Amino acid sequence: MTKRILFFYVLFFIGWLSYSQEFDPRIEKSTLTINHKAREGYQSRFGISAKKLERAWWSYSREFGRPLNMKGYYQVTIPSHLNSGNVDLVLLSKSLANKKGSTFFLTIDEQGIPKDKKSAYMNQVKVILQTFKVNYFVSELSEKLEDLEDRAATVSKRVAKSSGNSKQKHINQMQKLEEEIEVIKQQLTEVNDAY
Repeated sequence: MTKRILFFYVLFFIGWLSYSQEFDPRIEKSTLTINHKAREGYQSRFGISAKKLERAWWSYSREFGRPLNMKGYYQVTIPSHLNSGNVDLVLLSKSLANKKGSTFFLTIDEQGIPKDKKSAYMNQVKVILQTFKVNYFVSELSEKLEDLEDRAATVSKRVAKSSGNSKQKHINQMQKLEEEIEVIKQQLTEVNDAY
């Protein structure tokens, strides 16, 4: 009876884990109105709330630019000395809630950008979105992996100290944790190889 319960727990946890961290590598061209103007850009889906996604973008974009909350969208200014150009570049982003999480839209403010360079800058917007997405998922999965490995170390000590039925219970728990660790490692490989 306990083996059957443990088996269903493992299946449920693995299913929950893969659903909660479902990585969808698709990035699509899209148009969205930001600041009363229709803008072409790229969008991608995330299985998290729009608020959590905004916080993740804020934290990530601070590494290379100056983010500013414009109450409805975010504006990130990349100084000219960082983008190898003559002008500061401005990224515009918006997180939109949907039934399965949220959609993240990213584009560039075209003001001050020569028309013949727009395509090259849009390609860079796509790369920034890909890098952000990979960075987010790798960070989340690495955190889960670290937690599982800590739990496995604790259970391993219990296996060494226990005997009889107690030892078998801890061995089963250890096997379950090892399976969960393998699932996370596979997901990390999938995310890192996505683009």
